[in-house]
Amino acid sequence: MKNIGLRALLLVVLALVTLSAQNARGQFMVLRSPFERFTDFRFLVSLSASTPPNSQWDEGIHSSYPTTEKVINFNQQLAFEYSQFRVGLNIYKFPTMLPFIYWNPIFKIGNNWIGGDSSRWGLSIRGENLFGTKTANEFLGDGQSDKSIYPDKNSLSFLVSYWFGSKPDSSDYAKLYQEALGEGNTISTGDNGGLRTDLNEVRYSTRDGFSLAVGLGDQKYAGSGPISRHLNFFSNYDVNTQTGFSGVNPLVAARYRVRNLIAELDIAGQDVDLCFALRNLKRIDIETGIIHLEHLFPRSTRGPHRPEAYLALRYAFGSGDDVGFYEYGDAILNSALDSDGDGISDMDEILIYHTDPFNRDTDGDGLSDGDEIKIYKTNPLNPDTDGDGLSDGDEVHKYHTSPRLADTDGDGLSDGDEILKYHTDPLKKDTDGDGLTDGEEVLKYHTDPLKADTDGDGLTDGEEVLQYHTNPLLADTDGDTLPDGYEVNVLGTDPLKADTDGDGVPDNLDECPLTPGTIENHGCPPKPKLGQQLFISGIEFETAKSTILPASEPLLHQADSILRAFPSVRVSINGHTDDQGDSVRNKRLSLERASAVRDWLIQHGISAQRLEVRGYGQDYPIAPNSTPDGRAKNRRIEFIIIEDKAK
Repeated sequence: MKNIGLRALLLVVLALVTLSAQNARGQFMVLRSPFERFTDFRFLVSLSASTPPNSQWDEGIHSSYPTTEKVINFNQQLAFEYSQFRVGLNIYKFPTMLPFIYWNPIFKIGNNWIGGDSSRWGLSIRGENLFGTKTANEFLGDGQSDKSIYPDKNSLSFLVSYWFGSKPDSSDYAKLYQEALGEGNTISTGDNGGLRTDLNEVRYSTRDGFSLAVGLGDQKYAGSGPISRHLNFFSNYDVNTQTGFSGVNPLVAARYRVRNLIAELDIAGQDVDLCFALRNLKRIDIETGIIHLEHLFPRSTRGPHRPEAYLALRYAFGSGDDVGFYEYGDAILNSALDSDGDGISDMDEILIYHTDPFNRDTDGDGLSDGDEIKIYKTNPLNPDTDGDGLSDGDEVHKYHTSPRLADTDGDGLSDGDEILKYHTDPLKKDTDGDGLTDGEEVLKYHTDPLKADTDGDGLTDGEEVLQYHTNPLLADTDGDTLPDGYEVNVLGTDPLKADTDGDGVPDNLDECPLTPGTIENHGCPPKPKLGQQLFISGIEFETAKSTILPASEPLLHQADSILRAFPSVRVSINGHTDDQGDSVRNKRLSLERASAVRDWLIQHGISAQRLEVRGYGQDYPIAPNSTPDGRAKNRRIEFIIIEDKAK
């Protein structure tokens, strides 16, 4: 009972010592933890002392019995750590030194990381007491034999861990950095482009809360422990001959962390270990605890029974200002390190941009954080920087629109609406080329931005709105049953007036819709007689050319409508000029102008057999050529009836 009381008192003292250091700055890690990767170059020294045994192993009967011998045993551990590995030596009774290796791998499955600082899941693989024999045992003390039932040599184990805490966001990282620096210290940009501090190292805790690990182990983890004695898989070990496979047993590790203090309980084979750690007091990590707690009480199946108290120190190398190492999560990182390869250092991601340094594409928009910041100037925390409904990555790689402009082509519709809703081209203001922007068609005129002629009347939406002022949603704006395009392009009538010439006969019934007529003549004037001139004057041309001016279109449509109304007549189209210039050239010009009129009528459906052309030049003036007004009257086209087949 006396030994039990001393051991309990030792546990209480260890807990109080560890808890009293909660306010120390820094981050900690249990030295044998599977919950986190190891760090930059660190050297570890661990010293332990086992209490006097409460029993002695008897090889003959393969059991143990109470003993009164008072022997304290000392063990040591030396190790180096870097990245995901720890390698070292367990030094039991000198000169026995057994190597060990711990490996906490980091790898990626799909888009999910296992291990490292950004993952909730971790994996730890251990090889301990490598090349050991049963005579080189961690329990061995001077004057004692320790022929245990289960062997300790070449023990292998692995654990899978899960962290239940809440991951901090980027703003928390920045706060923790400043806290670790201490009051009066600031973060500044170093010469290498990364970030550094005024202190040698910056460290802080990010994984507060509960963590749990489970796994399997063999050799030293098999046997008589609180779990292993009930669950020992695949064992065919003979305790009398000490031959065969010792089996595989479950392992459990639980950890709770509060800022810079960590407490961990391991149940591993015949071991029950409880430890406490402080981490990162400058470059020193401190850990203490009790291992082999199961051996507080005598057992008859394993010996000798002795718990062991230990103290461990780790010292970090190469973590000064010149190198620029910083710690966050559970790792040491260089200030210039780019863990996710996105072109931005981890320090910049955490402190400046607040992005995830372990995720190339923090917002998942298809662009790396580095490309967003350095090339496209988009927000790496927002998958849709311009709020147009398209991800930045789709805009850059798929649609080639601007991820910083909601409306790349400036047509009044957002890129997202154009692509997802209206299916227009976000790079063209006028997708259908009708003269109206896509935004005007959708928001103002309610026409179809994918159809140049929404109502199918033969006029583009732009012509209707901008030129003719007709309704682009109605094929027949004036309700005369004639499509607007037919009125404009064929008849030359006004699509805004049901009766263009105002003679009381609507355009759809008027055989001469451009020339006032009578109801009896179906809207046409009286039929002209042979030799009579059609009263159509004012057709104009470009100076000294035969090109008809656009203003003359209505007059040509009048001639067309009269010829259609009287299909039995033939006409001579006579061209005249003023007396300016050479007479021969004027005669040729007058003939060319008459021919241009003839060609226009033929193009609009009048038979060429009904049309003749003649050029008289300046020979037949109807007004004096001495005045500008007189010369303008002499430059004319006349339509003369030369035949009426109806007679």
